[in-house]
Amino acid sequence: MKIAMKLIAVALAAGLLVGCAGPNQRANDNYLLCAISGGLVAGAAVGATSGGQGAVGGALVGAALALILCPSDEAVAAPVEAAAPVCAEVPPAGALLDAQGCAFDSDSDGVVDGVDMCANTPAGVKVDRVGCPLDSDKDGVADFEDMCPGTPLGTIVDKTGCPLAGEKILSLTGVNFAFDKAVLTSDAEGVLEEAVTLLKNTDSVIEVRVEGHTDSIGSDAYNKTLSQKRAEAVVAYLVSRGVKSHSLMAVGMGESAPVANNDTDAGRAANRRVDFVVQ
Repeated sequence: MKIAMKLIAVALAAGLLVGCAGPNQRANDNYLLCAISGGLVAGAAVGATSGGQGAVGGALVGAALALILCPSDEAVAAPVEAAAPVCAEVPPAGALLDAQGCAFDSDSDGVVDGVDMCANTPAGVKVDRVGCPLDSDKDGVADFEDMCPGTPLGTIVDKTGCPLAGEKILSLTGVNFAFDKAVLTSDAEGVLEEAVTLLKNTDSVIEVRVEGHTDSIGSDAYNKTLSQKRAEAVVAYLVSRGVKSHSLMAVGMGESAPVANNDTDAGRAANRRVDFVVQ
């Protein structure tokens, strides 16, 4: 009987120590309980084998062994690395996707296929949000093909983006001169800066007729001569600002082409103007 009790005690002690040292115990944070249990079981085992002698000492030894074998550190999980994204960007709605679920951009213009409304855009061409080449002056000819950028809105142009012959590309009022003279006032020079910007963009591809117009005060012959001199003064100013002279032709129209009624001050002011017409 004593031998059986001894064997049972030894088995309990061994089982406890194995349990404390095993992988399951490493995940258990009840460190103190493990130590106490080790002491009780070891004491019982020693007491059983010695007939009660040395039970206290066995308990102390069992507790010490349990403290050694039962680890206090919790297992630290290895960090999980996030998988690298397959696509550089999340494909927008409507995009055509490859086998990895990434969007195509066949013409490399920054707008993906399926959203791109203008496929096969030439390399380097600036496009809008739907992938079509920019048309800054809205004349129907893309900027990269437009030979006459900055054409005024509504101007009829050819396939190169340049105004057709006879098209009026600009009409300026407020181009004032000294009384009965062809000398531009400082205010008039400021108004003409709009023409300078436009004509510098087109002077290598089109020729422009600079038409001087007057109101009906004075004789027709006098107004014709005066308007010619004033048109020439405008051309001289444009050339001084960098517009190529060979692209400009001064024409005095006199009072022959009014755009308003000459019977009112406002009408006469509107008729005193400078038109820029494509040759």
